[in-house]
Amino acid sequence: ANLEASEAQQIAATSLVLTTAMSQAESLTASHSELLGHDSGVAALMRLGDREALQAKMKPVFDRLAVEAGVDVLHFQTSQMKSFLRVWSPDDFGQDLSRIRPMVLSANKTRAPQKGLEIGMKGLSLRAVSAIEDGGALVGTVEVGVSLKTLLELAKSSTGADFAIFLDPQLIPDGKGAYHDNSGKLRIDASTNADLFGDLQARGLVRLVRAPVTATASIGDIRLGTLNRPLLDYSGKQIGALIVAKDFTALEAGFRATMITVIVVSIAGLLVAYGLFMVTLRALLLRPLERLAADFDKGEISDPTTTLTRYLGIRRTMLQHPRLRSSDPASPPER
Repeated sequence: ANLEASEAQQIAATSLVLTTAMSQAESLTASHSELLGHDSGVAALMRLGDREALQAKMKPVFDRLAVEAGVDVLHFQTSQMKSFLRVWSPDDFGQDLSRIRPMVLSANKTRAPQKGLEIGMKGLSLRAVSAIEDGGALVGTVEVGVSLKTLLELAKSSTGADFAIFLDPQLIPDGKGAYHDNSGKLRIDASTNADLFGDLQARGLVRLVRAPVTATASIGDIRLGTLNRPLLDYSGKQIGALIVAKDFTALEAGFRATMITVIVVSIAGLLVAYGLFMVTLRALLLRPLERLAADFDKGEISDPTTTLTRYLGIRRTMLQHPRLRSSDPASPPER
């Protein structure tokens, strides 16, 4: 029970490292999207529809954020929710995002910043979307996203565990303005060890769950503990699963060594206790009886009364010994 509790505690702490990193990245994307949304130069270029000038202005910003914070998405949308400029891929624009990007739709309609996980054309990212206004009029929205692959690698370097994100295929855009309509197995989006998590998925340890689920698996000589957590998007909708796998081989080997020590000590203790019991039994019972028998054989006991008296003395000694005394003083001694 202590071993299982220790493993559950360790893997929960490992998961916390990743969720904390995701929370920090979420705050970073929100602050940068808000900063760009209030940039008057960005607002003027969006109002004019000058894509080339906006690309020239934002490319150095994107390159700096990619190196410093792992940002892999810097995306501008028009007020009609059409893709205006993907800074990392400036030739890819014009798609209608109103059906497949609810975060963009919400920011466009409410003009309130939105942040959290969302699946886009590039996959799953931690994103933040803010409105761009010019003179009180909405001229578009700007989106900043952080690569989850970067966060997974950062968490692995800190904990030594492996991480993976699996998505529900029905929620992945197909690139044509709609979603995949199949309901097959979860699709891996990012991981620190694709082969490992492919094996875990084949064993049935990767699935959609409503609450965190822990399990164990043996792969060769490695003993793994796994944690399957529901993955929720910015609106609270479940979009997949977050899987954590931690190597508990050394921990369980230490547990087995402790168990062997306990067993050896227990056996040695039983042997010592048995020896003490036999020595005590011989001193209290067997030796007096042997002496009595020897005296009788030598003819030193002629009076039966003397024999009975000596026997009763031996019996009294036995009954007075703490280990041989009856637990109920009122009950008569057994014959």
